Amino acid sequence: LLDASDCHLTSWEKQILQLHQLPKLESLILNDNKINVIELLEYNSGEAEPGALQSFEGAIFPALTSLQLAGTSISSWASIDSLDNLPSLRSLRLRNTPLTNTLGVGEVRSTVIARLSRIEYFNASPITDRERLEAERRYVSNVARELLMTSSEMTLCDTLNQSYNNNTGNCKDNNQAHSEIDDTQTQIFTLHPRFKALLDKHKDIMVSLTPGSHSKGDVACNQGGIGDDVINITIRSMAASSCDMEPLRKRLPRSLKVGRIQAMCARAFGVDIDLQILHFRVKGDPFPTELDDADHTLAYYGVSDGAEILVNEVDVDARERENARRVEEHNRLVEEQEQHVSVLQSMQKSIVNVLANDTAQNL
Repeated sequence: LLDASDCHLTSWEKQILQLHQLPKLESLILNDNKINVIELLEYNSGEAEPGALQSFEGAIFPALTSLQLAGTSISSWASIDSLDNLPSLRSLRLRNTPLTNTLGVGEVRSTVIARLSRIEYFNASPITDRERLEAERRYVSNVARELLMTSSEMTLCDTLNQSYNNNTGNCKDNNQAHSEIDDTQTQIFTLHPRFKALLDKHKDIMVSLTPGSHSKGDVACNQGGIGDDVINITIRSMAASSCDMEPLRKRLPRSLKVGRIQAMCARAFGVDIDLQILHFRVKGDPFPTELDDADHTLAYYGVSDGAEILVNEVDVDARERENARRVEEHNRLVEEQEQHVSVLQSMQKSIVNVLANDTAQNL
């Protein structure tokens, strides 16, 4: 274990990579350092090119299983993608960075899981097989939509097939429409280095089969199959007044806003919207995630298929007691500060009087 938190480190290449000479280093903590870029380049064993990143016995940090980057200045997904070149990395902490501060907790978690093939823990929470499956499928779907935006004539199915065929070498005739990936698409592939591997992994289950719609070897497609993005959700009330009611089981689009869920819960369980506290959890996850903004969507929080939404009700009396306690605490602190200021002023007056008396006696 090496804890280098808040050590004013700024360069991964010049400062952190020097630690690769510690072959038994298993845990590295780099929290609260101004590191903004991580570069871990792959290269073939043998003679390295000048300037290439090289490490102990051919593998960069060969024993490193845990890395913490909370409070750093990481601002691009390319730096996270580089971490997939660490052969033993299984645990990552990443929060309070320019990259993550503008995204939902669920969205960050889902994207990191899809981009890093070997991690088993993210921010101290274990990653289940189902969660990885959902995260990777969602990632493929999102990147496919990015590709779709580069051509208004292509369908999402065409985009998936073009990506898959280019990846496997199963290229169509040059005269076939959309057979070549333009510069914009190439840039997208560069930004998402795992996309093609994940598309190959999940190609048979990304979309439903429509017989005869595509030739053999294509990714099977059905209009709207992936675009619908509908997930199965169980909504369960934990409020005292309705906890014995049957849970709701719904198929909902991931684009649905939390506010709509709140309205649904108000009708079904009789819990006032202003008093609702919603969380979601997946099987095996010990830490439910709060759905704390009515204007954000289920996708923003990373709600996946099979998730359970828990509806809790604010205890009004407890909230009033807490507010009263906070007011009392605030008043106590203000009173203490005023007393402290009064004491300081009294001391200053005493010092001034002593100095004045000394001066008068000297005269």
